[in-house]
Amino acid sequence: MADEGSLYEFVHISEIAVTTRDLLSLNLKQCAQPGRRSKDARTRSDRQVEQLVLQQARTFVGRAREGFVLSVRQADVPTKGELRFLLERVLLDWSSLRKELGIEVDEAPADMTSQETMRCVRQQLLAFGVAATALGALPRTPTEDVTFPYSYGQPPTYGDIPTPSTPAEMLHRLEEVESMLWKLMSMEWQTLLDHYYGPLRRTYGFFEANARLAQQEAERFGVKKAKRFSSIRTG
Repeated sequence: MADEGSLYEFVHISEIAVTTRDLLSLNLKQCAQPGRRSKDARTRSDRQVEQLVLQQARTFVGRAREGFVLSVRQADVPTKGELRFLLERVLLDWSSLRKELGIEVDEAPADMTSQETMRCVRQQLLAFGVAATALGALPRTPTEDVTFPYSYGQPPTYGDIPTPSTPAEMLHRLEEVESMLWKLMSMEWQTLLDHYYGPLRRTYGFFEANARLAQQEAERFGVKKAKRFSSIRTG
């Protein structure tokens, strides 16, 4: 990741991860409590900012899923059943996806140059690399770094969330995060905590691991740390 474009993209992903993690933490504390109705005091302005943050998070995870599609190879799939699953979920739609992503220059939109096509692919592969690294590191998050507000384990841990070990598991986890982000944009936080606790906690952990990775690497790359959402929200 030596070139400037990739470094910029990494910083952008880092900011998305930190901001999304902080948004989830803040709203889970303010708008939801286990087993009871919590008063939602958010303003219209708050909701607009939240929608923007969550949409940026969806864009990142969508790129990670697209990067997964570009990366997967038949040799990586251990069983015929899993290969069939991937074909049904992704690969049968490869032709339309390829056109959407502009993988082949002669099929790319007329206003997309070869350089823009390569940048698009680079973004997708980088997003997938960052997401896969975070999912791998999630179960090993130190107790003191676990900030999910309603962890039932004492001390809190993500050790029970397994690292995806097959392409199908990786795809499932990325799609789960995408689905939960959509729910976060359209449902009440209390409802999500009451009825989608597992996916919500795994989604929170995904962004927690990404934020932790970003903070660890920021100093090594010589870039500033991302701003915390709470400081933006409270002025």
